[in-house]
Amino acid sequence: MKIFIITVAVVILYSFTVVFAQDYRQAQRVSYRLKYVCEELSCTGASFYDREKYSEGYTIFDTDEAIKAIGDQLLNLLSVDSSMTPASNSYWSKNIKYRVYFYDDSGICKVYTDGILTGEEAFTYGDTHTGDWTPYNTVISDPMVIVTINAGPGRFRLKILDPLPDIIRSASHQWEGR
Repeated sequence: MKIFIITVAVVILYSFTVVFAQDYRQAQRVSYRLKYVCEELSCTGASFYDREKYSEGYTIFDTDEAIKAIGDQLLNLLSVDSSMTPASNSYWSKNIKYRVYFYDDSGICKVYTDGILTGEEAFTYGDTHTGDWTPYNTVISDPMVIVTINAGPGRFRLKILDPLPDIIRSASHQWEGR
């Protein structure tokens, strides 16, 4: 009987270990994919600029068109609907939030949260960008677009891990050598 009890305990412990390892690997893969999405969206945002100002030597982002393109890409890349609610086949369980920062030669940082302009602040090159949701810090040396996505907590089957922290990723794309 002693061997039976020990065997059952080992099997249960092994089951918990396997379930946690599988959930962790899945969360890690999805986190890497979220990083890829942030990088793609920051590149997309940096692709829209005022061509007239660019011909004068200034890089000024066309934020209206960039935000529209970022929103469209976000819907496709993360399998969400227009209200940022995850689809039934998505890994995510809560509404996805995103924030985009546009730093350009106008000297004004425009901040968009979920596609809506939520703030403008003056900056100079050499200032440091400090993320609101993450400890993502970078020096602003050239025009750049920073995208931060909060996708909510990962899906872990073991409820002893609740509450889980949100998976948040950031990426930036910078215009160098203007």
